[in-house]
Amino acid sequence: MNVICDIDGVVYRGERLIPGSDLALRRLRDAGVTVHFATNNSTKSTLTVSEKLTRITGVDIDPGSIVTSSQAAVHLLGPDPGLVMVLGSEGIVSALADAGIEMTDDPSSAKALLVGLDFELSYDRLSRAADAVRHGARFIATNTDPTYPVAEGLLPGGGAMVAAVQVTTGVVPEVAGKPHAPMRALLRAKGIEEAWVIGDRVDTDIALARVETDWTSILVLTGVTGPDETDEADHVVADLAAAVDLVLS
Repeated sequence: MNVICDIDGVVYRGERLIPGSDLALRRLRDAGVTVHFATNNSTKSTLTVSEKLTRITGVDIDPGSIVTSSQAAVHLLGPDPGLVMVLGSEGIVSALADAGIEMTDDPSSAKALLVGLDFELSYDRLSRAADAVRHGARFIATNTDPTYPVAEGLLPGGGAMVAAVQVTTGVVPEVAGKPHAPMRALLRAKGIEEAWVIGDRVDTDIALARVETDWTSILVLTGVTGPDETDEADHVVADLAAAVDLVLS
């Protein structure tokens, strides 16, 4: 049995564990369920994500079980993409480095621009990213999530940075993360056939499952989605603990 599980808003919010999520992951492990973590958060490498999951939940998480929207964006780039500019964080840089793809800060040299959540966003960085697109760079968004759930509420997500470049240039990006084909391809490459998809966002997690006919969605209400926005999910439950009850029932 396979579970595809989102992270932010499902397992934790920022540095705060969502109550019961640690026990829920242990129950899946003890039942022999294979858990794949699929996140649109592009800020961290798979190693950094696994370390945070392990630290917060107390459950050892293998970096190989994690798929990020940064990896999906690199997959979308394809082989020999040329020099790539990044408007984003460590996760994108790490994924490019793992693929052996060279980066540049020169807008006129960039053949592609990868955009994700950037905690060090500045007017200069945004201007140079827009210039790269104007010079003909391929515009790829790791994701278009409008918000990012933390313990205190919601912060601007990667989609806010993507929208700034799009509005400035008039160019619509290609999108790599959930629910789009590049992310689905990386998950399918792991040999996943039938699966439960657990997440907190209808337009990414639930939409991911709706596109794949042998994937069943479970929406949890611990993240960005309220109880009146749940029509598209196969199942709606309070949290990850309740989702695991359903999976194991």
